[in-house]
Amino acid sequence: MTYEGRYILNNKKRNLFTILGIVLSSILLLSIGILFSSLRDFLIDNVKEEIGDYHVIINGDVSKYDFILKKEYKNERYYITYKNIYKVYQNTKKICEKEKCEGITYNDSLLSLYGISKNKNVLSTLKKIIYFLVSILSIIIFFIIYNSFKTSLNNRKKDVSLFKLIGMNNSDLYKLFLKEALIIGLIGIALGFILSVFTSFIIIKVINYMLYEIFKGKLFLKIYFPFIFIPFLFMFLIIFLSSFIPLKNIKKYKAMELFRKKYAIDKVNVRLLNNFILWFTYVNYKRCKDKYKSLIICIFTLVLSVNIFSLVLKYGLECVNKYVIIPEYDLRIDLNENYDMLFKIAKDLKANKKVVFKSCETEVSIPKKYFLNDYEKNTKIFVTNIGGNEIINKVDKIDSIDNKISHVSYNLFKNLNEITFDNIKINNLSLSNNIPFGFKEIDNVIVNLNEEDFNKVCDEYRGNLYLKTDYKGLDSYLDKLIKENKYDMIYLNVKKSKEIINNLVLVVKIFLYGILLLIFLVMISSVISTISISINYRSRELASMQSIGLEPNSINLSLFLESLIISFKGWFYAVPFIFIINKYVFEGIKEVFVFKTIIINLDILFLSFFVSFITVFAVLLLSYKKLRKNSLISNIKVEF
Repeated sequence: MTYEGRYILNNKKRNLFTILGIVLSSILLLSIGILFSSLRDFLIDNVKEEIGDYHVIINGDVSKYDFILKKEYKNERYYITYKNIYKVYQNTKKICEKEKCEGITYNDSLLSLYGISKNKNVLSTLKKIIYFLVSILSIIIFFIIYNSFKTSLNNRKKDVSLFKLIGMNNSDLYKLFLKEALIIGLIGIALGFILSVFTSFIIIKVINYMLYEIFKGKLFLKIYFPFIFIPFLFMFLIIFLSSFIPLKNIKKYKAMELFRKKYAIDKVNVRLLNNFILWFTYVNYKRCKDKYKSLIICIFTLVLSVNIFSLVLKYGLECVNKYVIIPEYDLRIDLNENYDMLFKIAKDLKANKKVVFKSCETEVSIPKKYFLNDYEKNTKIFVTNIGGNEIINKVDKIDSIDNKISHVSYNLFKNLNEITFDNIKINNLSLSNNIPFGFKEIDNVIVNLNEEDFNKVCDEYRGNLYLKTDYKGLDSYLDKLIKENKYDMIYLNVKKSKEIINNLVLVVKIFLYGILLLIFLVMISSVISTISISINYRSRELASMQSIGLEPNSINLSLFLESLIISFKGWFYAVPFIFIINKYVFEGIKEVFVFKTIIINLDILFLSFFVSFITVFAVLLLSYKKLRKNSLISNIKVEF
């Protein structure tokens, strides 16, 4: 067996956490490639179903060409599917050179998903999205994986010194350790690929279950090599750079390091015992500062990624809440006949809140002097029989102002007490700012009349019902009602739309928090590896402290303070970057939406510090407790 193989087996525990970190990272990156592969396949199936499974439409005799898979003659033209879609333009050119085709029409929607359309390239867009996502996540993962390899190499000074003593040069050592990293990386990536397939399968099942109303069809697990190659490439780059960069320290290791005894503790001045815990904590941190640098980077990376992902999600939800029009009713029904049936429907569905009315739409000319703002010569009017003889003066809607989406609220008229509908004048109208239930989504000017005036204005009308209800199975009830009574009915199940939006938001949350969970698990593996090595390195020191009478609780307090320093430092370094990135995200959103206040996610900011601290302290404490099971003599005799 080679040295690399023996070393990996002899250091199974430490290498296990390194491999675990690579496995989790591979799951994260490779799952993106698999999910996008499945999405591409889904889009191809949709195009084939909705537009057609053809590559090009031409005229002329195409029966003699053997590179055609199938052809269909419709509307005096041939719909052709080639055996090789990547030769669509070449094969079409061959045919048209002999047949003199006219009006060639390519199926660009289908060809673009294969990346060969001359007009658009959806495949290229999907690749750019994958590159962007994988690049961002790779930067985060790199620092964590780098920490594992750097910690491993720092703990092998004795090995490096021994190799140099027997005549190996730096170049040979580079090759040796890179081979070892490659073996660990291949094992991690292989296991990660298998688990990423399983993870993607579960995610696709969840998407199909929660978003079946959005997608026309189902997503299926598919693997498209170019999409998988991108995360594979990034994983290999991460492993190579993470293992190669720490190797520059090999030059600093000398052969004589093997014969030098380096103790992990300086002489203790017993007179300092009154303030010993603080002194002990500070000395330990300063002594292990180099070892903890990569750990601080891990915490920095975790805190930064958690806060940025949370901010993006919060900005997204804020935009949805403010600028997506969601009707306040659960069900809307428009009926051409049997108006009284709407009251029965409302009763059957046990409406919590409802409005039933007749309506018609018309256009009238309103003089400019009555308007506060915009003047339209012909104004669209939505007339109802709700009563009150009033004009709804208030507008409360989502609109585009200066190319930005905004929530606007304003009054339409200065004063207006009469409107003439086709020579029928309605007097004694009043302006009202009370928008009736369900009417916010109506863009026309709303005029509510009594039954008598409504009948004068509207020769024809539709019955309308807006309601809120807890009734389940709205679609089944209405489909049955239409089949049994054959009504000319149009309905909008807003309740289902709300459920779809909620499910979509939930899927996005699951996806983002799933990414954060995997990043956190990768960090945990790196933290365990780093701290385990650090505690073992300090075993003699901790045993010495116990031997001079320092209680375990005092050592625990020291470890607590040490964890606090490490966590705070990583968190503190991340905070300025969080605010800077938050500022850029805010400015980007302001380009599209009217957004006045920047979001400060203080709860997540402090929660990320608390989680980081608890994680470091828990691992440090558990490692120390495990060390305490050994005798003082065995801990003092430990070799590094």
